[in-house]
Amino acid sequence: MPSPSLRSSGRGRTPDPDLEARVFDATLELYAEVGWAGFSLDVVARRARVGKAALYGRWGSKEKLIGAALASWSSQAPSFEESGSLRPDLIRMATAMIEGYVGRRGLVVLRAQVEAKVYPELFGQAMDELQRERTRIGRSVVLRAIERGELPVGTSPALLLDAVAGIVTNHVLTTPASRMSALEARAAEYAEQVVDFVLSALGHRPGDLED
Repeated sequence: MPSPSLRSSGRGRTPDPDLEARVFDATLELYAEVGWAGFSLDVVARRARVGKAALYGRWGSKEKLIGAALASWSSQAPSFEESGSLRPDLIRMATAMIEGYVGRRGLVVLRAQVEAKVYPELFGQAMDELQRERTRIGRSVVLRAIERGELPVGTSPALLLDAVAGIVTNHVLTTPASRMSALEARAAEYAEQVVDFVLSALGHRPGDLED
């Protein structure tokens, strides 16, 4: 007999293969809208078209559900293929960051980054894993650029990446809602401006692929 945790509702129903995806989608959408303070399993259940008992049966609490949804989302981040040249790699990373912030679930990351500091027991692990992967990719890009002679020896990957990410995040947060669609339309252009601004202060020497 199927486990109650896999049923959408009621007795005797077959397992719902789409239950987890629907629940995670509803969870992230609601969290983006209202944050942790307004989060409710009742609303998630209605949006995901499942019984509330199924949510409790599978995840046990709204804390565990949000943690699982964030962890699942973080694990689905697309792989990053380095081009062999620093500037285009940083532009791609900055563009992806802008597009992620202004996308349908952009507030998920922004909210979770803040609330991970307030509720580390809820969001800390999921956000740590996401940040760890982003840091790994960014450090690799910068360290390889140093090896190729595009950046001076001793350049701090952390400071370079913080500069790019900080400018992008601040710009998104201070852009009026009425201008967000325009920012999304010119994401690549703005990302290029940010990267060039940061690299100009670091003695960047273009790689062979940029010549």
